[in-house]
Amino acid sequence: MKRLAFILVIVSMIVLAGCGKDEKLTLDSKHKELPDYVKNTSELIQETYIMAATYPEVLASVPCYCGCGSTDGHVSNLDCFVGGMDKNNAVVEWDQMGVA
Repeated sequence: MKRLAFILVIVSMIVLAGCGKDEKLTLDSKHKELPDYVKNTSELIQETYIMAATYPEVLASVPCYCGCGSTDGHVSNLDCFVGGMDKNNAVVEWDQMGVA
């Protein structure tokens, strides 16, 4: 019983230590700078745009469900944040649908 309690305490400490990080996300310099319409929003929206640029393959695998596909031609959630990427997966154009 003491061994189980010890293991639970250690696991809890590891989980809490991992959750305690307070890192600010930054945009890699290979990407086009965030536009003013993103910079003038909440930190959460800005971080979402940065994550879209950092992990495009994740957002590309999630279908766009907001209805903008019929008007803007969006296929995935990536299209709501990124308007274009070059062959090196660097953002060359942003899309403002993500702030709506």
